[in-house]
Amino acid sequence: MTTAEILTRRIVSTPCSTASAGSSIDDALDDHLLPSSLAAEELQLALNKEAGENELQTAIIRCKELVLESDQCTPERKWLVRHLIELRLRLQECKEALIDPQHPRNLSSGVSNRTIRGHHLMLQPLLSTSSRYCDHCTGSIWSVVQAWYQCQDCGYNCHHKCMSSIVRECAHVTISERGSYETEICPEIGLSAQKYQCVECKTSLPIDTSWTEARRCDYTGLYYCSACHWGSSAVIPARIIHNWDFTPQLVCQASLQLLRITSNRPLLNVEKLNPRIFSVVHELNLVRRIRNELSGMRKYLLVCRNATENHFIWKNVDKPHIIESPNLYSLQDLVDTQSGELLTKLHELSHVFSEHIKVTCEVCRGRGHICEVCSNEEVLFPFDDNASICKECGVVLHKNCAQRRKKCPKCLRLEERKLIVADDVI
Repeated sequence: MTTAEILTRRIVSTPCSTASAGSSIDDALDDHLLPSSLAAEELQLALNKEAGENELQTAIIRCKELVLESDQCTPERKWLVRHLIELRLRLQECKEALIDPQHPRNLSSGVSNRTIRGHHLMLQPLLSTSSRYCDHCTGSIWSVVQAWYQCQDCGYNCHHKCMSSIVRECAHVTISERGSYETEICPEIGLSAQKYQCVECKTSLPIDTSWTEARRCDYTGLYYCSACHWGSSAVIPARIIHNWDFTPQLVCQASLQLLRITSNRPLLNVEKLNPRIFSVVHELNLVRRIRNELSGMRKYLLVCRNATENHFIWKNVDKPHIIESPNLYSLQDLVDTQSGELLTKLHELSHVFSEHIKVTCEVCRGRGHICEVCSNEEVLFPFDDNASICKECGVVLHKNCAQRRKKCPKCLRLEERKLIVADDVI
């Protein structure tokens, strides 16, 4: 892997990232375009053509100066930081091409890898059998005769000739800056707030005709033209969280790519966003209970030498957040909960973990507890349904035994010891 490829995989964190998560929709309309205050600068020219090393270095120096002159958490600073990264990546690519005679830059008229507006575009092979469409011009990609690129992160496709005109930010960058989904159901602001223009490409959207090109995205609530909104549909996270509604809604291409690449990321804290939904949706409440049990079992497996040597957790868990962060859900987790697939998988995983801790492994079984109230020989574990854990001392008792006693025996012994020590001191 080249140095440029390593750099392109880094997620840049700027002071604006925190503010962007709470920014309003109005501020987000133009943040992906060149700010008007930078219109006089010609920085973009260095990326729209095959610039040389000297041109790129000059552009980088000027971009650094503008970054220092701009205020924090402004569209100018945000745009300049992104642009500076793209310039540095292009410069690194030029240096590598000078050292390596076999570099794609020296073998063809185009460069194999490009970074534009956060997209990590890779040159695709010409002999491709699948039919695709350009996300910029919506035209067909004739892969046999046309050079085309695809983003490694979001799947954005475009012709070689359309690269210099890309206006859509990479969905990977967008979700990395926001850190979460839109949690309001279709937060529409109206065409007037958009100045009757497509929010992405700024194409005019006439409304004085018998038909209109304006298409609303149910995820963002904004309006797009037909080139940016192809009539695709997807389930909306906000509708699931608030209404438990899995009906696919029409979304623009940018939202479709965002929802597609984040479907397996644990970005939804349902307990925080809508805690009442657990009392209404029985399946979701059952999933939460089993995940909490698995989280308790995980603590046993992490300190078990047998489980560590055999990579027990790694072999049985395909989604680590299922047992590591029981309060976080991915979009696919909620879809699988509604279909019953996740519940079945959790039951199987719980059985495997429980069998290892309670039956197979002597180390884990030896870490069980005996109820001090009833002195029953049954071995208790903190993750059992009938177990109760004292919040003060951490002792494990039966739930019925804990309810009968106002205070657990261990807490009483600790208090007696404190009194004896106090008397001895006196």
